[in-house]
Amino acid sequence: MSDWEQVFVNHANGGNYLLQNGTGSGGEKEFACGKFPSNSRPRKGDQYHITATPKHEIFAMNWTATCTFSGEPSEFK
Repeated sequence: MSDWEQVFVNHANGGNYLLQNGTGSGGEKEFACGKFPSNSRPRKGDQYHITATPKHEIFAMNWTATCTFSGEPSEFK
C-alpha cells in the first residue's frame, strides 16, 4: 500500500472540496482517505475527483472514483 499526502476530494460534478490536505492509503483502484469533517463527508455511491501526492514525491495524481464507504475516513474504488 502506498502512503499519500496532500489529498483533495471534491464531487465529480464540481463544487467545493470536501477534503483538503488530507492523508490517504491504497492506490487508484482502492483508496482510503480522511479526516473528513462531519458536515462534508462524501456520499456512498457518488463519484468524486481525487488529487493526491505519493509521500515524499512532488507530482500529484488525479483520478475519479466511487465512494464505497462514507465516514471520517472514507473509501473509494
